[in-house]
Amino acid sequence: MRLSSLTTVVLCCTATLAAAPSVTGVFNAASWIPPNLPNSGVAQGAIFTVTGTGLGPSTLQAATSYPLPSTAGLGGTTVQVKVGGVTETCIMIYTVSTQVAALLPSATHTGAGTLTLSYQGESSSFAIQVMAADFGTFTLNEGGSGPGVFTDTSYNVITMVNAAHPGETLVLWGSGLGPVTGDETEPPPAGDLDVGEVQVLVGNQLVTPLYAGRSSSPGLDQINFVVPPGITGCKTSVAVVVKGVTGNVTTLSVAPAGQTTCGDTFNALTTANLQKAVSSGSLNIAGVELSHTVDGDVLAGDFTSFPLNSLIRSYGGTSAPSIGNCLSYEILNSTLIFTDPIAASGTVSFLDVGSQLALTGPNGNKNINATSTGVFATFLATSSPYYLAPGDYTVANGSGGSNVAGFNWNLTLPASVVPDIPSSINRSQDLTLTWTGGSNFPVVSIVLYNGVKTTSTLKSYVYIICTAAGSAGTFTVPSAILSLLPAEGFGNPTTPGVEIEISGVASNHFTVTGSPGLDEGFFSALISTGSVASIQ
Repeated sequence: MRLSSLTTVVLCCTATLAAAPSVTGVFNAASWIPPNLPNSGVAQGAIFTVTGTGLGPSTLQAATSYPLPSTAGLGGTTVQVKVGGVTETCIMIYTVSTQVAALLPSATHTGAGTLTLSYQGESSSFAIQVMAADFGTFTLNEGGSGPGVFTDTSYNVITMVNAAHPGETLVLWGSGLGPVTGDETEPPPAGDLDVGEVQVLVGNQLVTPLYAGRSSSPGLDQINFVVPPGITGCKTSVAVVVKGVTGNVTTLSVAPAGQTTCGDTFNALTTANLQKAVSSGSLNIAGVELSHTVDGDVLAGDFTSFPLNSLIRSYGGTSAPSIGNCLSYEILNSTLIFTDPIAASGTVSFLDVGSQLALTGPNGNKNINATSTGVFATFLATSSPYYLAPGDYTVANGSGGSNVAGFNWNLTLPASVVPDIPSSINRSQDLTLTWTGGSNFPVVSIVLYNGVKTTSTLKSYVYIICTAAGSAGTFTVPSAILSLLPAEGFGNPTTPGVEIEISGVASNHFTVTGSPGLDEGFFSALISTGSVASIQ
């Protein structure tokens, strides 16, 4: 459950039994960056979220008027942060048993400290890192990834079906620009913050904002910027860099002048598909991907019906950005696995395509059983001899299921691209990567990832994915994106550094008629080549 939003949210939560509080996490309320990463602190004056159990009452209580409560607490909950021997009482926004939101006073010292949450006389403590600036952008899925919260100057939300345009002034919403002076329990005065250099990374271009400061609510920041020329794409990457610290990377939909919906070419977010989603209220998307990485050969398939309101908040069927962009996903998990929060939210439905997929390829036939309705995931091979190789493939679902009729999709995977993987990278410098053999692929995927240990069972991972035109032969990853990688991270469980992989992506697109059928089905395959590079 992630309740943080631009305004105070009041809702009812299921009653739970009162218990002593136990804090399990502290996050920027917009970005939700996990611990031990370069941008996982909480900035002075920022809104943050505490997760755990027994943190507050069973029914959410929210501050509904000014001044916001601090020392008096809210609903029996108080939060204090101690850094450098000095304790500050945080300003409360809402409290409920599993989650608390508060504002970190600007007077809080920077550095490593301790957060103590008290509820009805019992308390729990947790480590916190306080920074002078660490900006998080709010997202439409309230999880810190995917489409960011951007509006035009009339405060209309930018989405895939209400896209921005080059040259347009937008407002980006988040928290963490830095400290202010004055009473933070009251609405702040307008004005730029003295936070040093603030830049907005739009695609691969750094843009100086027109305004960067507090909005009308304590801790809520807005950044006004102009979309640079030459930018288009449903998943254009955007991140804010403040005092050299890059925040979470979100996506922005940008369309050519005069066009309401955005439109990509290699994924499901085409102009025609989005116009269809507007007219019908939903879009049925399927993806079957064959991939070879350092972990082995995998088949993954999802057959999903997205209501329009869920589609515009989602990853759009793939974690990859529009061509020419880089996205970063920061994940707290035991393994490097993550899913689209909207696809896992219960607001979408999965389509019955039958209980099995039949795969054929140069190295034989395989039958893959569904793990659940409309979902397929299995290893095809975990060691040599591997299943995937250049050649012809088909995937079929026999007579089909109740939602999607039978189909037989085909694909040719050309010979793999040959990348030039560096032995080391410098996070403070742009990284130019090259490859040969890309002319046979419309898209080349570039992946960089590493992780750090956070607990005995959990790790914080950074997963960067960039896309480029295959024929380009080269792509530059901005240093603002590379800086998100932890310098002490491991590229695989035994090797320090960062895993870098490059692959040509072959993909064919299909539709399946019927009730409801598929508006967009894509069958893709890739063979990644890579190695671990050290980090300077």
